[in-house]
Amino acid sequence: MHLRDTSDSFGLFSILFHWVSAGLIIGIFILGQVMEDMARGPAKRDLLEVHQSFGLLLLLLVLVRLIWRLSQGFPRPAAPTAAILNVISRLWHWALLILIIAIPVSGFIASDAGRSDLHFFGLFVLPDIIGFDHDLHEQFEDIHGALTTFLIPLVAIHVAAAFKHHFWNRDATLKRMLGIK
Repeated sequence: MHLRDTSDSFGLFSILFHWVSAGLIIGIFILGQVMEDMARGPAKRDLLEVHQSFGLLLLLLVLVRLIWRLSQGFPRPAAPTAAILNVISRLWHWALLILIIAIPVSGFIASDAGRSDLHFFGLFVLPDIIGFDHDLHEQFEDIHGALTTFLIPLVAIHVAAAFKHHFWNRDATLKRMLGIK
């Protein structure tokens, strides 16, 4: 397997970026849902710090992934389809990347405008850039939640499309992202 993408396949780096991002998104989402049902207190605060740390890690990974994607471009579609479907697919992927950047950015702004420090896995505290601003904190918490809610159906359709390609079209779209020939 190549490290870099080719015109016909994804390389190891693209595959790893994809699946590590997917795993982080699932884990961060679950942490967020668990926190929603928790009462305020030390346990919720600890879980919030883990959620924020993984969110920052995802943001860094996705920024590297974006640079990688811009440098690599996209491989050709695995199977010939209508040109409009290829355009929709490309736009869908860009929408996912933009959301996966916007969600942690909105979470960072919400946290930075809040009262608590932003810790990164207990290794260091990020500098307070914004300072306390309750209204900004609330606005960006709402934006963070709305973007997350919007991401769920986009990811569900993305997964459904991958399965459609695999089981209906019987093309190599899903296999390429799994690194299978």
